[in-house]
Parts: sequence; C-alpha cells; structure tokens
Amino acid sequence: MLKFTFLGFPVVIHWFFWINAALIGGALDAQGPAAFQRLLVWMVVVFASILIHELGHAMAMRRLGDRRVGIVLFALGGFAQGSLPRTRGQDIWVTAAGPLAQLAGAAFVWLCIRAYPPVRNSLLEYGTFSFVTASVFWAVLNIMPVLPLDGGRIAAAIAGPRNIKLALGLSLVCAVALALFMGSRGAWIGAILFAVLAYNSFQQIRGAKQVPLMGVQS
Repeated sequence: MLKFTFLGFPVVIHWFFWINAALIGGALDAQGPAAFQRLLVWMVVVFASILIHELGHAMAMRRLGDRRVGIVLFALGGFAQGSLPRTRGQDIWVTAAGPLAQLAGAAFVWLCIRAYPPVRNSLLEYGTFSFVTASVFWAVLNIMPVLPLDGGRIAAAIAGPRNIKLALGLSLVCAVALALFMGSRGAWIGAILFAVLAYNSFQQIRGAKQVPLMGVQS
C-alpha cells in the first residue's frame, strides 16, 4: 500500500484502488501507446477526484476539532476516519462536505477550461474534461439516499437512531430503483453494486448480517 501525508492528513492507498480505476477506465480494451496514456491520465484523474472528496470529509472533521483524521482509498472509493464523536448535525455537515468538495473541484476545473481552453484532442483536454465528468458523477452518485453512501448516511442522521428503519427503507427502495435503471442501461457493475446495497439494507431491516462490501465510497 502507498502511504503519505497530504495537508497534514495521513493517506493510505490500497493497491486494489489502482486496479479498479484502471478497469473502469477501460484497461482491458486499451491497445497502443495513446490508449495507455489516456488510461494513465484517467487513473490520475480518479485519484485526484476521490482524494478531494475525502479531503472534504477530513477538513470538516478538523474544523470540528478532530486532530486525528486519516484517509484511506481503496476499491470503489475510500473513507475519511475521524477519532471524535459527533452530533447528528455535525455528522450531516461532515458527510455533505465530501460531495460538496468534489463539486467545487469540478466547478473550478470547468472555469479554468472555459477561461483557458486546452488544445483539442490533447491529453490535457481529455484529463480536464474527465476530471469534471468523474467528479460530478461520483458526487451525484454519493448523494443518493442509499446506505452506506453519503446520501444514505445523511438520511440516517436526519431520521435518528429511533427511526433508522425509515432510512433503511428509503435506502432499499432507492438502491433497487438504481440497480434496475443501471441494468437497463447496460451498466452492470453499477447494477450489481446497487443490488448488493439493496440486499444489505434489507438485511439490516431484518437485523441480519450484511454482505461485506469493500471500498464503497463514503
């Protein structure tokens, strides 16, 4: 695993994070130097976008006085781990900070593209547009009210511990709808992911054990 410190936060990147990023970027179909160059740019873009997302969570925790926050990137995303308990309001703020940071990053890069258009068909053009697209896509995906995504965690915080089954019910319905929608569009990885998330929500409603999920972004 790759380990380093960024802006005072210890960051750990699991090797499977890079494999997953490469597969999503079309590594199995890449042929020739140009395709591999684009694949490498895509992997850097995914890394930067998800790191910004997790930095949003981490900085919100630091703002609330937590000085021991770490970031882990793996598989389908990552997480920021704090060390202090939070109120429901604070948890909503910390959770929302991730997608907001990602959207802010996308907006900044988009404004830069508008002000200084990159050379057409260049790696810079591909990288900047890919960053905007990936950041908006992951941020929007994460605000879906499906546990354990950010939107689901916000819904759970709003519902509170006594009404957690309401959040789980919403998570189940939304996950099933998203699984069916993505399946109808041929996005089978997304369809399988949301099918598993739907099953986990159903299991939690019943009080049963969940299916382990590695690396769902939060």
